[in-house]
Amino acid sequence: MSEPQEAAFHAAPGEVRRVRSRGQMIASIVLLAVGAVALVASIVGYDALVELSTDFQGRRAGLRGAVAPGAVLLSALAVVGGLVWLLAWSYRWERVATGAPLVQRASSYLALPAHEASAVLDRLATGDPRQYLPLPVSVRGDVVFAVWLAKADGLAYVGVSARSGRDWRPLPLARLTGNAYEAISRLEIDHYGARASQTIVNGFVSGLFSD
Repeated sequence: MSEPQEAAFHAAPGEVRRVRSRGQMIASIVLLAVGAVALVASIVGYDALVELSTDFQGRRAGLRGAVAPGAVLLSALAVVGGLVWLLAWSYRWERVATGAPLVQRASSYLALPAHEASAVLDRLATGDPRQYLPLPVSVRGDVVFAVWLAKADGLAYVGVSARSGRDWRPLPLARLTGNAYEAISRLEIDHYGARASQTIVNGFVSGLFSD
């Protein structure tokens, strides 16, 4: 399991799935290839880089000893970065039913004990921002939540997980549609620590009677 914010997704294989992203794979392969070419070139041309740097004058004189090793180091970092990107980060989540891609809208730890995770999920599952805002967002905590949007389907998934020792116990995913989706899709992570604005509340309430 990669991130605690994704724990609820990993526990719902019939609802969502993780697939390779073609765009991410292409970008990572390009970075890997460019880094590899630059690494070979910097190693083969190391002496030439050293000689070139001896011509540095004035303020650049202090960089003479760093040019050649710096070129090798940066190239090696590009290779490592491209490899990690390709193996660990070149994926995306999508809905099983429609194949619609999912975009993470917000995620955060909550400064709450693990036993309050169910109550947080219940509040979020109402879809009413007056019920689930504010949340005690924090840089650490025993509860974590995440909001993912399937924009093509007008649907939001809300996942909540509770810390259990060194692991995370995911709760069932909550699905928000209609006006509940519209409300939560407008919230940035910075909004979760405050009470629902009147604009968000008005949008949610008006959606209840839109039919």
